[in-house]
Amino acid sequence: MYMKKIIFALMAVLIMLGGCRSEKKDYRTMTLFEFFEAVSQIPRTSGNEKAISNYLVRFGKDLGLEVIQDDALNVFIRKNGTAGRENEPPVILQAHMDMVGEKNASSSHNFLKDPIKLIIQDDRVTADGTTLGADNAAGLAYIMAVLASSDISHPPIEAIITTDEEDGMTGAISFDVGLLKGRRFINLDSEDEGIFTVSSAASTDVDITVPIETTAMPQGFASYTLMIKGLTGGHSGVDINKGLANANLLMGRLLGRLSQELGSKDFAVSSISGGSMRNAIPREAISVISFAENNSQRVQTIIFAAQAEFKSAYPNDINLEITLESAQAPAQVLNAVSLQRVLDGIERTPNGVISMSPDIEGLVQTSNNLGVISSSLDSVIMFSFPRSSSVEEQAQTINRLRALSDSIGGEVSVYNENPAWSFNPDSPLRDKMAEVFVTFYGNEPSILADHAGLECAAFAAKMPDGDFVSIGPDIRSPHSPDEWMSISSFNRVYEFLVRVLAEL
Repeated sequence: MYMKKIIFALMAVLIMLGGCRSEKKDYRTMTLFEFFEAVSQIPRTSGNEKAISNYLVRFGKDLGLEVIQDDALNVFIRKNGTAGRENEPPVILQAHMDMVGEKNASSSHNFLKDPIKLIIQDDRVTADGTTLGADNAAGLAYIMAVLASSDISHPPIEAIITTDEEDGMTGAISFDVGLLKGRRFINLDSEDEGIFTVSSAASTDVDITVPIETTAMPQGFASYTLMIKGLTGGHSGVDINKGLANANLLMGRLLGRLSQELGSKDFAVSSISGGSMRNAIPREAISVISFAENNSQRVQTIIFAAQAEFKSAYPNDINLEITLESAQAPAQVLNAVSLQRVLDGIERTPNGVISMSPDIEGLVQTSNNLGVISSSLDSVIMFSFPRSSSVEEQAQTINRLRALSDSIGGEVSVYNENPAWSFNPDSPLRDKMAEVFVTFYGNEPSILADHAGLECAAFAAKMPDGDFVSIGPDIRSPHSPDEWMSISSFNRVYEFLVRVLAEL
């Protein structure tokens, strides 16, 4: 295993350098998990997909398949049907090549150049202090294994591997569906074995930029780095209803409390930041604060009380911790008016579950995630990610954020408005897959809608005659360093997919 990882690491380096290619690799001898390992060796966070895209192009060409790489670095690979099935309607298999890059504060991992370090414990594969990227390396491995197979019966395969799914679905949105002959579409980006996802929520990026004015650091103040860390975090769609704390909101509340208790003359803030992805519930937030030395004990008391209160309010975040460490004094701090505007904005941002579906029990209908806060010399930006399966409620959430921005003197930007994927009551693909599921598993699949966004929405908008179903293995805590995947589930879902392809 150690030597294998060295080989994959060297291969990744060659790909990232645009490197020299040696003899063709015999992908047909690779196991399913070896494809997962190979993908994990190549850095591929959103916006950093050239290496993995080029690897997939080389993979397809080495297999002698038709390959197209478009301007967005999406990769399209076509494989003929097996003997006797060449003229059947094609089946589309789709996954995305990018991943969310989240890591623990103690990790030195560089997502732009370091491979993911896999850790296998019994039936689980996880990563060393970072996101695993099973979302969506699992689906990518499925597609590669099918394309490399020589012993699987299947109709013609049209494989689509998209870019930038995690940061706007721009790859799927820009993909030319005119390349496709098939209309049966199996997306491989779900995270629960035994569930067919048949609908998903709309999502939108909403940024509120709050202009700030600064003043000189008051005399006699000491500066400290205030950090909220150790939160569970998670996927802002899948995990939004699990009662998890949002580090950005907690930081806003704590700073508001300190400001109120100490008074604007004795307390100052020079920066606020937290989170790294708008579609991940933020696990950490950090602020540089300053106050008079004689208030040190009072500040510690407020922080201690806040930590106890937050832990009580969010019992699932058992590792929540607030730390205060000495920092270099900044030259400038936010003036009192600017600080209050920023704190008002954080406090009043709608966050978490806004409404539940009236039609599907347990399904979140509308939510928002204050995923990222960033500071610069002249502004603080709050990045939100509203989702909804209701067009009306999505518009209402966006309008609430617009009104909030206006009330605090901010500027709002709304973009990447991805549509919802509506439920199709007439789906021959879903019906056939359910039939195969019963013979394979011995029970009925669950047919569910998903509050998370899936690329099926982007493709369905361009393919109104398409028939879409999404499946995947058991993956837990995606978009967080606690992400893990069940290896047995990973293998079973692939075996199920193979059975589906054989019986379509």
